[in-house]
Amino acid sequence: MATDSRASMVRSAASLIRSRGVSATSLSDVLADSGAPRGSIYHHFPEGKKQIAEDAIRWTSERLLAHLRAGAPSRPSDVLERFIDVWRRTVVASGGTAGCVVAGVAIDTVPDETGLIELVRATFRSWAALLAEQLEAAGVPSRRAKPIAMATLAGMEGALILCRAEGNVKPLDAVAEELMRLLPPEKSGRRKRPVHSS
Repeated sequence: MATDSRASMVRSAASLIRSRGVSATSLSDVLADSGAPRGSIYHHFPEGKKQIAEDAIRWTSERLLAHLRAGAPSRPSDVLERFIDVWRRTVVASGGTAGCVVAGVAIDTVPDETGLIELVRATFRSWAALLAEQLEAAGVPSRRAKPIAMATLAGMEGALILCRAEGNVKPLDAVAEELMRLLPPEKSGRRKRPVHSS
């Protein structure tokens, strides 16, 4: 039961930070959204908001990495589509209001919070590294895999901000199409398809 309460608070914190950022997400908001007992916050998170933000980042990253590792994309376009689709679904499900938990923490965190910034840095690096690894495994030359992975990550993070400003997924779709153009031609001759059907 205690574990369920903690997990529920982490999920709620991640959802709230995606939509509001860290500064505008209070511990009371997390309690209200999760339905956890009032005494739960300092029982599970004695370091307060900082600790719950760290756990929200870890939870988000674990889910994303697990999704990316599921299956073995055989084409470079499949690698990018799998990553882009995560963010597209996030934007669509939220009506254009949700962003990235990790970016939200990065923007709201002061430089003095070295622990949080280091976690943000390590998280982004782990995403870029896995993308590069999968792109290379799918046939992209090593010298191109890393830059394309970084461009994809940066493109998606920027697109999420623009989607929030516009209130729709159009900026992300536009960025996604341009990212696909960075990939080398696929040997099968299969045309790179957009990551959405709309």
